[in-house]
Amino acid sequence: MSCEVKTFGQIRDFNKVQEYFGLGHDENWLKAVNYAISPTGELIAFGQGEKLALLSSQWDNKSQVSTYVLSWCGELDDPNQIITALLCLPIYGKGVSAGAEWTCIAIGLNSGMVLFYTDAGIKIFSQCYHEDPVLYIKAYSPPRHSEADSFMYITYDECMCIIKGAELFPLLINSRINFNRTFGRNAASDTAGLPAADLLKYQKFMFSGKNGGIINDAALTGPRSITAYDHIIEQATGIGYYAKVNTTPRQHSMVVGVGAEPYIGFYYAEEGYRTTSLGEVAKGVIDMTYRNVWGKLFGQPERQEEPAPNPSKESKMRTRCQFHDGKRDGYTIVLSPNGKLAVVTDNLDRVVLVDVQRGILLRVWKGYRDAQCAFVPIKERSLKGIKTEHRKALFLIIYAPRLGCLEIWALQNGPKVAAFTVTKSGQLAYNTHGLMGVTPGVKVKSSTPNYCLFLDPSDDSVKEIQIPFHFALSESNSKTSRDVHLFRRLKTLLRDLDNTANIDEIVKLAADFQTIEVRQQCLDMLKKNKQLRPKMFQKIVTAFADSLHSEAAAEENQDNEECEHFKIIIDNYKRLAEFYVTIKEPIEAEFDDYLELDDCDLVTINQIVLLLGDKHVLPNPDSSEPIAQHSGKVTFQERCQEDGDFVDFLAIFQMDIENSLPLLREKSDSFGYISGQLLKNFFEYGLCFEELKLAITKSKIPADDMMVLALHFWMDRPFRYQNCDEVIADMSRLAAMIRAICELAGDRVCDYAYNAISQWWQDIREIILESPKSLGLLAAIVCKIVASKLRREYREGSCDEGSQTEDEEKWEQISHDQAQWGLLIGKLEDISILGATVEYPIQSAEPVMPELPYKPPDCSLKFIVNGGKGIVTDLAAQWLINSRIHPSKIAAVDLIVDENSAQECFETPAKKADVVETADTDEQQVIADKKEEQKSAEDPVLKKLKLLREHFPFSLETGMLLSTMSWQYMVHWSKNLPHLEYMRASLTCMSQFKPEDYALKHGICCMLWNATLKYPLQSTMKLIHKAGRLPKDKMCQQDIEMSSSSVPNFLELCLEFLEHFTTSLDHNSRELKFEESLTEGPLPLQYLALQQHNAIEELLQLHHELCAVLHLIAALQLKMPKPITNVFDGMANKTFFSDINKELLYELPEADLVLQQQREHFLCKAISASMDLIREDFEQLYIAEHMEFMDKIMALAERWKLRKIGLIRQQAVEMYAHGYDEHGEVLLKQLVDDEHVARLLLEIAGRRLNLIADSSRDAYMNIASVGQQLLHYLDRLRETHSGGIQISEYEVNPGSLVALSKLITHCFEILSQREPTKYLHLAGQMFDAVSILQD
Repeated sequence: MSCEVKTFGQIRDFNKVQEYFGLGHDENWLKAVNYAISPTGELIAFGQGEKLALLSSQWDNKSQVSTYVLSWCGELDDPNQIITALLCLPIYGKGVSAGAEWTCIAIGLNSGMVLFYTDAGIKIFSQCYHEDPVLYIKAYSPPRHSEADSFMYITYDECMCIIKGAELFPLLINSRINFNRTFGRNAASDTAGLPAADLLKYQKFMFSGKNGGIINDAALTGPRSITAYDHIIEQATGIGYYAKVNTTPRQHSMVVGVGAEPYIGFYYAEEGYRTTSLGEVAKGVIDMTYRNVWGKLFGQPERQEEPAPNPSKESKMRTRCQFHDGKRDGYTIVLSPNGKLAVVTDNLDRVVLVDVQRGILLRVWKGYRDAQCAFVPIKERSLKGIKTEHRKALFLIIYAPRLGCLEIWALQNGPKVAAFTVTKSGQLAYNTHGLMGVTPGVKVKSSTPNYCLFLDPSDDSVKEIQIPFHFALSESNSKTSRDVHLFRRLKTLLRDLDNTANIDEIVKLAADFQTIEVRQQCLDMLKKNKQLRPKMFQKIVTAFADSLHSEAAAEENQDNEECEHFKIIIDNYKRLAEFYVTIKEPIEAEFDDYLELDDCDLVTINQIVLLLGDKHVLPNPDSSEPIAQHSGKVTFQERCQEDGDFVDFLAIFQMDIENSLPLLREKSDSFGYISGQLLKNFFEYGLCFEELKLAITKSKIPADDMMVLALHFWMDRPFRYQNCDEVIADMSRLAAMIRAICELAGDRVCDYAYNAISQWWQDIREIILESPKSLGLLAAIVCKIVASKLRREYREGSCDEGSQTEDEEKWEQISHDQAQWGLLIGKLEDISILGATVEYPIQSAEPVMPELPYKPPDCSLKFIVNGGKGIVTDLAAQWLINSRIHPSKIAAVDLIVDENSAQECFETPAKKADVVETADTDEQQVIADKKEEQKSAEDPVLKKLKLLREHFPFSLETGMLLSTMSWQYMVHWSKNLPHLEYMRASLTCMSQFKPEDYALKHGICCMLWNATLKYPLQSTMKLIHKAGRLPKDKMCQQDIEMSSSSVPNFLELCLEFLEHFTTSLDHNSRELKFEESLTEGPLPLQYLALQQHNAIEELLQLHHELCAVLHLIAALQLKMPKPITNVFDGMANKTFFSDINKELLYELPEADLVLQQQREHFLCKAISASMDLIREDFEQLYIAEHMEFMDKIMALAERWKLRKIGLIRQQAVEMYAHGYDEHGEVLLKQLVDDEHVARLLLEIAGRRLNLIADSSRDAYMNIASVGQQLLHYLDRLRETHSGGIQISEYEVNPGSLVALSKLITHCFEILSQREPTKYLHLAGQMFDAVSILQD
């Protein structure tokens, strides 16, 4: 990589600026104007006379460079002023994340005034520092991460004025903010109305000129720190031998001035203070103590403090040394960014390099008239994995306008690096400052400042000079740095690979690399580039290989182990790229060598096609997905994918072995996809196997690894066949490919004993074992045929085998290795049918069950073998769950294994299923069952289940499947408690168990209770017990992770589960059977279920009672403090949720009288609450839901051994209280001798009479006429209205009087069966009153 003069930006309005200054006729007009460029590149300023023009940068997407346009132009306020100097100061601000927020333009005038403008042309500050014309305005910013302060200095012919950045930039920023706040951003630049700002503090240093010396230019190096010894030497040399010398140096800066007499002068600008020594500090403390203490005691006068020196007061610089040359006048001086070197131009066309710190002239260049100079610092860039020292280098730029030449020199004694022919009317812009206004210590994201830029009016552009770091090094040390720069250039070119010129340049750059480290880095980078193209990679590695061979030839005696290792890697990559290109672009050839298959293999293939043929149909033409094979063009996405495939292909090989390219077996997961992309074109279009064998031989890929790729290519292909002919055609192609690879492997393929196993084919069988798809079975059939044919040919060509007799040949048709193929294919056939079924889920004809997440499983033989005996049951159960079929259909399928082939199962409709008839089953029921079975047989899920049962009859029994489905549904519910449909689905599966499978059902219930149901139910009990009712939704969500509306349903399902649990207690023993092909592994779920101990019936009954109580509280919204301890005794509370399979160490006591009363009271409250479930719609009464709860209440009462008479009495009373007299009469038939119910009903009748009496005065008088006893009773009922029985609203009409008369009659009849009481007399009076009201 060489030096470049590169376009930095285009100046669109260059001609406008030229015309604005009135210099349109002058080609060298830039020499007549003052100019300045911001070091961050945002602004260019031009000034001439009283005119000023500002150009701002804009990004151009077309040219990909900055474009400068004229943003403002105008004149100074005073037309008599002339611009003599310009400087652009980029100011940092918090309004931007990186770079400068705005740019300040400092303008020096002939009157000594300095103006400060914003980049919008607004004057914000001005001050006069000296009354002579300003020669130059320069600035300096310290290096990054330095705590030093920046500064700006103004050079006059007699003095230099220095302004510190800490005082200048805050003032400029505040002035700009105040102006924008007061006048607006777009206000005019007239600042006459602004209040006068405070004068800016500065330091003025006068040059110590003698004998009429002239200063043309000067440079300030910044604060210096020197040792005490150097300070004494400089003092003695500059002042004299007998001069008084300070022991500590003053704080000072070095100023280098150029001009005439002296030609170069070195001066000290001392800032008025010096470093204080420890002795001076002690002396000052003693002096202060004396004045403050003793002076006041003895009346000595206090010393007056000296006033602080005025910072703007003139002070003369002290001369360090001078160079005098009467014929030489210095014109300009340029200081390096680090302040250590400077370049001076003079009238004798010389360029002099000066060591500023030591005051030495280092080097002189001759013949550069009107030269312009600049320094460019370059940092050594590093790469990951390559060791560099992070060095820095400094280059000198010399522009000779008379020669039209721009030269680059390496410092300090280096040679000329490069020279460029440029325009003679250009100008070199140089800055020694960067981003200004940054607080020391603050980290700012900013790019490296542009120290040197070149204004080129020939093409209206600004150019930058790019210099690689390695040009600063000698030949022996520049190889790594040079390669680093070449590598960075190569990375840039890799971004645009569509350009052919870029590809050629990339190859050329790769050939120019000289170090192994950078070549390795380049290789690693290429391997990660997903846009890498095979042919381009082939050219690059070829360039590497050629350069390595040429280096090896030039250094024959040098033995470099690292170089040899890298050479092996490059040679391997070269062969691998050539192999990839050859296989991806194969030679097309016709193929007609088809396999000869026996009938058994054809039946197997037909089964696979029938199972999978409907799963891989052609894509829908209306689909929006792009199909690559239907298009004649390759899209950008497809091309990028192919390029990425090549990178993946390179990554699966081990590259550091000489003359061999083995596969990395740890990356076997990607073998299928990579081989599919590699061999796809060869398999479909080009079948020249001689070309394949030649390419494999050249690439040095072992035959074993090529066989691995071929098998993975086949086994990972999608099954897109619709008939057997297509399958056989592709199997024939695969057989030809395998045969070609076997021929490359040599005699080890067939050279094995008759009773031995071939290691070659055994490795292939191991690969086929891991095939997750049904194509593994087809690959096994192909390999069996190829192995048999190769073995036969080998025997025919062998002299030893040729001597066998005809009888021996008959007996030796099947070798031990061929028998292994038969065993493998037999196992793969079953696994392939299973895999083809469960890999592609289908929906039932009547989907009713909830769906669980389903991921197609890995159905390789190795996975099935290692999965244990229950793996087939698990896979089939997951598939059935995903089909959403009802479990009753699974239980109804015939369990007898059909001996017909899978083809017949799919081609012919299923026949009638066997129906078990009982003695009392009539003929119509049998016909209905047969129709239902025939309808179920039409379900595609059941068809495939029947086929699977032919291959796995034991693993797919109904009980085995239902137990797994129940478990999976319930486990999924336990992870999603609000979704009760999964729990309901699990219970639906449990309801389909047959009595012979109750042992499995009971074991599954034990496991589900402990794993999923126990803890949510326990949390629900604690929550309801604590709250005394079903709490609000927030508490339910917090404690049991479900809403309050879901809790009743959850408890109802728990009751159903416990019922299933209880009914399964009575079961017979059951033995598990599995297929012989399934081996031991993880224990099946059914085995674990049968290992469970029987649950304790007493515990099941107790938890059933608990669930019933909780369900009544939650469903009927009952409120009862501490309900669990009220209806259960202490022993029962202690027993709750103990181990369901463990015998209790104690007996649960019978309920005492108090507990029975509390339970009866609880159930009576439940009956009262259930009355709210009765709904009346016009003339129809809906009472079913109430009766449902009554059944549950009665069942619980029966479990608790309570008398039902009290509950029936409560129900009857509630019926009459709510006005449902007809239903109440039915219940009274069971209470014919219950005097207590008669009294309660008499109270209801009395309250109804009160309502009638309140309705009219006549009715009240008629009731009162019956007798005083009745009237007192009714009044007492009014007084106890809140504590007695509450009745519903009552309408007075003839029908209601009749019902009331019936109610009183029933009360009279019940009371008359016992001895007469006052209630019997009241009943008679009530009857008389109702009769009077009816009349």
